[in-house]
Amino acid sequence: MLNLRLLALAFAALAIYGLATVNGIAASPSGRFCGEAISSGDYQDVETNLNIDADGRLSGTYELDEPDGRVEGTLSEHALEHGTSRTLVWTDKYGTGLLSLEFSSNFDRFEGSWGGSVNGRFEAPSHSWNGVRCRLDLAG
Repeated sequence: MLNLRLLALAFAALAIYGLATVNGIAASPSGRFCGEAISSGDYQDVETNLNIDADGRLSGTYELDEPDGRVEGTLSEHALEHGTSRTLVWTDKYGTGLLSLEFSSNFDRFEGSWGGSVNGRFEAPSHSWNGVRCRLDLAG
């Protein structure tokens, strides 16, 4: 009887630990976000993939569907930040610039803006870039 109680207590402790771990992972900017960005003068579909590097910096990649084809780029955190406001440097075939992101409190979505650079100097971000966590399409 005592062994059964200890087993039940151990199981409950593992279940609580598991829930805490899942919630900890969910409250992170890491993940795949589907959204839109203004590019070529209009809204274009963009998929933004973010992760946290070993040093704690946010980095990732993005794919932007433009009228002339897909554009792939990289993202790296401009300066190590914490919280829901982050500034990243984007780089793709068109150049480089800043991407300012403001995540929701649970990191399920972000609203952002991006800007380019001229002669090595970053312009102020002013073009829309947003995303929400992508949902899996299990239908096919």
